[in-house]
Amino acid sequence: MMKAIANLTRPYGIKTIVSLNAIMVDATGMCGACRVSVGGKTKFTCVDGPEFDGHQVDFDLLTNRLRMYCEQEGQSYERHRCGWQGN
Repeated sequence: MMKAIANLTRPYGIKTIVSLNAIMVDATGMCGACRVSVGGKTKFTCVDGPEFDGHQVDFDLLTNRLRMYCEQEGQSYERHRCGWQGN
């Protein structure tokens, strides 16, 4: 949705700030899991963000990185889903 809004506002020059929820592991930027490309420069959402200029974010790269661990996330979800009591 943020990509769609950024694409919609770009032709009109409307400043658009997005909040990115990239994968975070250590919250220091050292692991690189939350790496994103903003304006052609490497940024880390845990230390440089999570808010960025939506017109500068490489959303295609971000989408690919977010899908990188889908299989492992699904396995973890299934392992822990049955034990969760909702408390």
